Amino acid sequence: MGLIELILSKETQAPELVKTLLSRTKTEVENDREKQGIIGLLETVLLSKFSQLSRQEIETMFFVNDIKQTRVYQEAKQEGIEEGRQEGRQEGRQEGRQEGKKDAAINLLLRILSKRFRKLEDSYMQNIKGLNIEQLEKLGEALLDFTDVNDLETWLKSEINN
Repeated sequence: MGLIELILSKETQAPELVKTLLSRTKTEVENDREKQGIIGLLETVLLSKFSQLSRQEIETMFFVNDIKQTRVYQEAKQEGIEEGRQEGRQEGRQEGRQEGKKDAAINLLLRILSKRFRKLEDSYMQNIKGLNIEQLEKLGEALLDFTDVNDLETWLKSEINN
């Protein structure tokens, strides 16, 4: 009868009715499975009747433990976990691709510079490995104008100090 009353109630009456029905369910129903079924029905009625309510408004109608035990909460939690995992995988792949591009750019620039100026000092190689992808692109363009290794040194000093 309480569920029918909730279905027919006005939005302003619903919070108190839900609290009353939950309280009655906890004291009058001994079987945990039946309790969960009733809580699930309350949840279904609330979600369909009051679809415009926010999560906070619905949580105030339920006790916190009751909300956490509802099917919708569990499904939403699982969806959130899955979305988080998916986003993490996607970001990881993207970062991996960026690192791969950066490593390839570093290797290419080091080979070009070594071929052009013979063996590079370790300090130059370390500085180049510390550059970000944008700086590596700038170096790739700038090295076309370098006449000797001093131009590389000057460029690195100016880029690293910026």
